[in-house]
Amino acid sequence: MSLIRTLITKEWLKFFGGSITVLFLLLTVANLISGFLRMNVTPMEVVINHILELPSYSKLIIPVSCLIASLFSINKLKSRNELTAIFASGYSRKKFFYDLLLVSFQIAIIQLIISFYIEPFAKAHKNILISNGESKFRNLKGKGLRSSTIGSGKIWYKSDDYFFSFSTYDKTNDIIKDVTLYKFNKDSHLTEIFSAKEASFIEKDNIWMIQDANHAQNLAGKSFPLKKSNKPIILPINERPSDFKEIEADITTLNGIKLLEYIRKLNKSGINTNEYTVLFLDKISSALICIIFTLVAAISAFNPNRRSSSFGKSIGFVFIFTLLYWLINSYFIELGVNSKIHPYVSCFSVPLIFLLFLAYHFNKNKTLR
Repeated sequence: MSLIRTLITKEWLKFFGGSITVLFLLLTVANLISGFLRMNVTPMEVVINHILELPSYSKLIIPVSCLIASLFSINKLKSRNELTAIFASGYSRKKFFYDLLLVSFQIAIIQLIISFYIEPFAKAHKNILISNGESKFRNLKGKGLRSSTIGSGKIWYKSDDYFFSFSTYDKTNDIIKDVTLYKFNKDSHLTEIFSAKEASFIEKDNIWMIQDANHAQNLAGKSFPLKKSNKPIILPINERPSDFKEIEADITTLNGIKLLEYIRKLNKSGINTNEYTVLFLDKISSALICIIFTLVAAISAFNPNRRSSSFGKSIGFVFIFTLLYWLINSYFIELGVNSKIHPYVSCFSVPLIFLLFLAYHFNKNKTLR
């Protein structure tokens, strides 16, 4: 039986490796041509940017490669009558699907690692390897410098004459939470410290106001500098709401664990976290769909004697199926990001539909062993 399992796994991995290679090559050619047409970047920057962006494409390519691997490996076994021989030898369909489940589970773990760790790591190093990388390739320059330890959980930002930190930004109400500002002079000596629970943006005056703030000034003096202000005072920063939205864009550089911690911190602040929750759940969904697509494409194993599935039909099925999956999944994700549907509905509706499809076929063929 181990020889049969080896045969099934080997054929599956062979088509999986071939499909993922072809898809990544097609994506590489398209991205490099598009990048070389840009006037503000060098060819080397285009290549580096493409390499750093590859992990983010895995959630689209790897699930489709699992689909192709199951579909074409089973068709190959059918064409050589090996699938019929496998089941005739006493190797049950249950064991066959278990073998595919096992190999696809390993691929799903790899996809989860890519989404949770490799993709954020690549994005975090874009501006290190490419000068103003976000600005050149996405017209966005993330300005936030997040602390390396999740213990503080704050976002740090440095301007010309101050350091500024905050825990979260409520972009709906333009409120900054847990604000701390350290001002220094041209000699880099600390002169003032502001701290408050929150800062609100006054649009008509184009300023940030804080209440019940701790304000330390004249730090070089002999008197104790800390002073509690009961009146609203201006927080002397130059950033505006649009800048903080760019700073928040750096959320994509957090790995899965830190992202979850950040979402929990936002929830405690009473901020709508749907956008970030979708970002987190989508990583799990992309791994789960690898397993589901593997089993969905393997349903044809219930009919080992049929040879009506030609190569052309298989190619057409993969093309239409892939296009529909990308469009529908992207649409649901966008709805979740915009808080029009619940994040769990946004990320797991498509996997649930395919699970129900699988359940129907397994129940329909439950008499087969």
